[in-house]
Amino acid sequence: MSTPSERIGLIAGTGSLAAEFARGARENGYEIAAVALSPGVRESLEDVVTTSIHITLTQPKKILAFLKSEGVRRVGFAGKVEKKLLLQGLKFDLEAVRFIYRAKNMADVKIMDAVIELAEKNDLEIIPQTEFLGHLLAPEGPLGKKKVADSDLDEVRHAFRIAREMARLDIGQTIVVKKGAVVAVEAIEGTDETIRRGCALAGKGAIVCKVARPDQDTRYDIPTVGPGTLQTVREGGASALIVEAGATFLIDKDTLVRDADAAGIILAGWRSDEEK
Repeated sequence: MSTPSERIGLIAGTGSLAAEFARGARENGYEIAAVALSPGVRESLEDVVTTSIHITLTQPKKILAFLKSEGVRRVGFAGKVEKKLLLQGLKFDLEAVRFIYRAKNMADVKIMDAVIELAEKNDLEIIPQTEFLGHLLAPEGPLGKKKVADSDLDEVRHAFRIAREMARLDIGQTIVVKKGAVVAVEAIEGTDETIRRGCALAGKGAIVCKVARPDQDTRYDIPTVGPGTLQTVREGGASALIVEAGATFLIDKDTLVRDADAAGIILAGWRSDEEK
């Protein structure tokens, strides 16, 4: 008699990362019970999960009840959790009110720390995203044909250093720079809107840099870049997209590199000088 597969949980946000997580888990022999945070996410997971349900993050009691009914003991988080959902007056259950109170403020890290604390108090183990998505981490160095020119090294180092500081302060993880000036810093609007705003102000030739927080929790919210981000960089006329090596997920890497080469955009994984 064969041994039944372990069923793991997946809290699925927007974007393609949740489906990639589910595929990785399935390839490793797991069944997946997914909680989709929006109806559209649920549709995108139909072919890669065992069972799914749509429940908003503001209804954690329902989420916990579903995971328990599915026999889940381990759960992963993948995809963008839209913080704006917590700012729009949706219906909150009592557990949601409690974990928002425990979070003290509305910063992404504090919200997710409270969610994870709630899960762990209910005997759920949180799966690091890298367990099934480690193959997506950006390597160091140029990813496409174009490399950072020697004349631009100081500006890239400057952009990376400032981006790391902004991430440390939990302001945002993406910045746009031009000739040493910081033109845009990510806030609640997200990566793509930051790039659009920064490139509109800077004009052609800006550098976009996306990094992880210094104490990034690999259980959730590892920075992610995909073809959509590259398209926004191209439309804005930026000359480079720099991501933190070993700490940023690259979605659909082959398409990402192909599109960067076609647009003449530098795409590179970067580490701070202290880590080299």
